[in-house]
Amino acid sequence: MTSWLLRMAIMAGRWFEPTYGGSPGRPDPDLAVVASSQEAERWLRADADNWLAALRLASSDGQHALVLDCAESMHWFSDRWMYWPHWLEVFTLGAQAADALGDTAQHATQLNYLAWVHLVPPADLQAVLLMASQVLELATRSGSRAQIAWAHQYTGTALRHLGRLSEAADSLTRSAQLFHTDADIDAYAQSLNALGDVLAADGHREAALEQFRHVMSLLEDENPGMSPDIASFTRPQTLARIGHCLSLLGHPAEAIATLSEAAAGLETFHAFSSQARVLETLAGVLAEQGRRKESRQTYAQAAEVFESSGEVEAAGRCRDLAAALTA
Repeated sequence: MTSWLLRMAIMAGRWFEPTYGGSPGRPDPDLAVVASSQEAERWLRADADNWLAALRLASSDGQHALVLDCAESMHWFSDRWMYWPHWLEVFTLGAQAADALGDTAQHATQLNYLAWVHLVPPADLQAVLLMASQVLELATRSGSRAQIAWAHQYTGTALRHLGRLSEAADSLTRSAQLFHTDADIDAYAQSLNALGDVLAADGHREAALEQFRHVMSLLEDENPGMSPDIASFTRPQTLARIGHCLSLLGHPAEAIATLSEAAAGLETFHAFSSQARVLETLAGVLAEQGRRKESRQTYAQAAEVFESSGEVEAAGRCRDLAAALTA
């Protein structure tokens, strides 16, 4: 049963991995049929308690290769369920398995995933920087350019949150250059979005908007080398950034349309925390335009979504803003 659950989890997770091109590769006749990424996501979520328990058991039993394969298969899927509280354990077990196998490149990879986990709110930015520095040492030793690039991306994102914007821009520029050189367009788009976030935080809103629109051009290109699932997931995140920039630059009509589209897309991918933040931004723009009823309804919706994500303080803030619009 342990083997079956982990092989099922690996197969389902691979639907989201660029290496497998939107499919799990050669099917295992012993496994249940999963015919799409949507079915794969439903299985991973519904059976999370079971495959996580199997992962723990396999780790305690020294089945390092199986544990590592499972953790590795969760890389891109974890973005779709970032607030699941067990990613820290999954990727810690993956890192321990890689270390036990003496696989330096995979050890660096799993530590990068842990750096990502520590960026998920409530973030531990010092832990991100520590993990990324360890990755740079391991990845340099193993010659893993991709992991060096990811380490720079996570470092840059942490530095942005710490307000160290110039250093953040340097790290993210290095990350983008490495991904572009290696023709990893899936990861390149993520670095460009992160670099746009730095530009926006530094007050360069026009430059940030141009950056995000460049990402959209990559997503809409019929042959950019991006994986369809990753492109479709990145699109609403990029639209949210564009909408926010448009609102700050004084283009409310465009901002409202773009933020509305982003919120709908994020809901489709169950990215509820991101969706709630977009809804809150949208509600603010609607209020500024005197559309009080729509703003009140959108704040109320944001509160509900925040509540479902366990963000009680943000939910209360949105309810207060909605109540203030009833007067």
